[in-house]
Amino acid sequence: MSGTAGSTFQVMAFTGVATVHPVSDRLVRITGLSLAAGADGTIGLFGASGGAPDVTLPASFNPQPYGYQGATVTLQDAVSTLCNPVQNAGDFLAPIITKTGTTHADFRINFHNSFASATPNLEIYVQFHE
Repeated sequence: MSGTAGSTFQVMAFTGVATVHPVSDRLVRITGLSLAAGADGTIGLFGASGGAPDVTLPASFNPQPYGYQGATVTLQDAVSTLCNPVQNAGDFLAPIITKTGTTHADFRINFHNSFASATPNLEIYVQFHE
């Protein structure tokens, strides 16, 4: 990267090639990625609009909000994410994972690496629990 003092840079997010493994209709495993230093990466649902995510989940993974005890369980509550290093990384500095959006179209799983070095290769599980 180059630039002048005070410049802002778009840091490349995920590096590598995502391999998306549907394990079931409710579980997806993603391998082949690392997250660059200081970068943000996104995972989104198939058919999402409003800006393409870095990784798109398969159409077979189709979580929806649902009702429970008179309340609506949102995608942010019903989708969980687990992120593991796939190699010995010493003190693994895990990315921060947050979820945004309220509909299928804008739901995103956001990964942020706040450290000065890239993460090791990651194994990411995304699960819908109802």
